[in-house]
Amino acid sequence: MSEPVKISKNLKQHSPEKDREEKLMNEVLILIKTLVYNEEITIKLLIDCLYDIGVTNLINQKFQLGTLNKTLKFMTKISKPAVKILAWKWVKNNCPQLITGWLKSKVAFPQQEARKIEVMVENEPENIAASSQIINQNQVKRLNFQVKLLISLLIAVLTIFTGSSIWLLVALQQSHVQTVEKLQNQVKTLKSSLNQH
Repeated sequence: MSEPVKISKNLKQHSPEKDREEKLMNEVLILIKTLVYNEEITIKLLIDCLYDIGVTNLINQKFQLGTLNKTLKFMTKISKPAVKILAWKWVKNNCPQLITGWLKSKVAFPQQEARKIEVMVENEPENIAASSQIINQNQVKRLNFQVKLLISLLIAVLTIFTGSSIWLLVALQQSHVQTVEKLQNQVKTLKSSLNQH
């Protein structure tokens, strides 16, 4: 004979209120996705404006030399359509969940934890100040590294986009020239065949 199956009481049970909350948050997510898709043009215009402002500020802050500054600004205009496509895909895939999570956090009203009582020893403020300076220095170094890495990536991406654009323009021009030559050869052939008849 088989033994009866024991069900653990540790399983988390959902209250009807929690189930209703999850259902409503799913509806909010669907509504926000619908809003994002319906407002695609508006969102793309927002991305366009933010890209222009962000790139201009970044280049002005990091590259103050006149020629390099102008060159980088020109290169960012070339890469702008590709960045807009990538940004739109990111917004479409991530923003509805982020906005839903943010909205949920605004209506959750979590219970506040009891305030912690801190005990200080007489010499401890000096140790805390020294350790906070070390932490701040490490954070500054890490941020500097991240900024340098982002700038390097930006320059690499802009270089690739510029090179690809130039290569594409040259290839299109060569293709156009070849097409024109073929058409001219066909016209010559037709003229010579008409002259023979």
